Amino acid sequence: MAESNATQVILTDDGIKIIQAQQKAQSALTLANGKNKAYTSTSAPTSSSGYVSGDLWYVLISGIVTDMYYFDGAKWQSYLQDAATLNVGKLSALSANLGNVTAGVLHGVDIYGSSFYAGNVSTDANNTNKVYPFHISSDGTAVATAFNTMDAMQSAMIPGGLTLKYRATSSSSTQYEAYDVTLDADQLVLSSGYTAGKDTTFSQSVSGTQLTGQVIVSPLNGINLWGPTQSVHFSGLQINGTGITLNSYGNLIGDPSATWWRIVSNSGSDVANFGIDSAGSNVIQFNRELDIGNFQINPGHTVTSADGDGIHFAKGKGGAVDIYAGDVHYNSLVKSSLLSVKKDVQKADTAYWAQLVNSIGLATYQYKTDDNTSHLRLSSIVDDVNDAKQWQLPDVFVSRDENGKLCGVDDSVLLNATLATVQEQQKEIDQLNGHNMGLEARLNKLEAKFNG
Repeated sequence: MAESNATQVILTDDGIKIIQAQQKAQSALTLANGKNKAYTSTSAPTSSSGYVSGDLWYVLISGIVTDMYYFDGAKWQSYLQDAATLNVGKLSALSANLGNVTAGVLHGVDIYGSSFYAGNVSTDANNTNKVYPFHISSDGTAVATAFNTMDAMQSAMIPGGLTLKYRATSSSSTQYEAYDVTLDADQLVLSSGYTAGKDTTFSQSVSGTQLTGQVIVSPLNGINLWGPTQSVHFSGLQINGTGITLNSYGNLIGDPSATWWRIVSNSGSDVANFGIDSAGSNVIQFNRELDIGNFQINPGHTVTSADGDGIHFAKGKGGAVDIYAGDVHYNSLVKSSLLSVKKDVQKADTAYWAQLVNSIGLATYQYKTDDNTSHLRLSSIVDDVNDAKQWQLPDVFVSRDENGKLCGVDDSVLLNATLATVQEQQKEIDQLNGHNMGLEARLNKLEAKFNG
């Protein structure tokens, strides 16, 4: 069997370089300028030998360029692209730390992130926290803020609610005007007050001693007003002037030109009319029976007692009050003469009272309000006109009010003084009758003796 001899090949340094160049040529393409080449590989370049400035290196994995490099003459640099337009058929996913991105208009994009800022930071001196005009935080709160030379305003939409805040940035004192509005699922709260110092960070709450007024509207508790300036105003079809105000204390206050406040039934008829005109010309009218405890006043010209007991007119500090009226029609007149309610009781000097009654100057007259058909009147006269009294009336029969002002004749005293006069007259009659009986007896004796 023939034996073959192995051939030994010895490579010089130049030969090795030639083989390496051939290997590089297999993964490199000459660029259009004829000077540079573009290389593809599954990994980043690690050597700087054999490359010229301007060469490109693409990291290509499964047909996708994952990184790009260019050779600056000394080493490979990461290749960043800056393009005015990126036009791709489909961008299925973008995962990168983009840093600061300046964009024009984005269409049909879902954005996920921890915070979103819009607008430019206001350069107003009151923007001490350098907040953006609009900010969405990761908890779902969206806050819009604005500043100017006179005030600062902020609105915040939070999950389940909305808040609006106003803060004045100018004040003549340490108190700065402030307003808060809070809208929750179950209530609307409007608060007015002030902050202690300028609150451009919206950190102070309009509450506690800094609260001056509040309106709460709730489907659970209705409407609540707090503060001396809070009110509900009704003006109908008028812009102003003829309405009525319900203030936070529950008081009804008429507008300057208001005339009536009415209560009307469901059938449209007036139940009560309250005159609220400033001149006081309109009265208070009740068109149904008015019941105050057992005291009843009804439209039929009648005052009744619900339980059938008596009706008493008393002074607030005790005792009976004086009643002034025209003609009084009654079934009986009863004056309280119970000994148990009296003190310093002594037997009256009927002769003295009879003397006083006989000194009264009686007069006939008519009142100035009487017409020509009024009957002639007769009574004593309380002379409240002349210093030198022209009509005699002992002072014990004169009635005065609690301030000492003359009212008229005290008929109760006069009636009992007249009774004392009758008693004195009866005494005189009795004496005369006794005297007459004595004379008659003597006359009878004389006649019998004469006839005898």
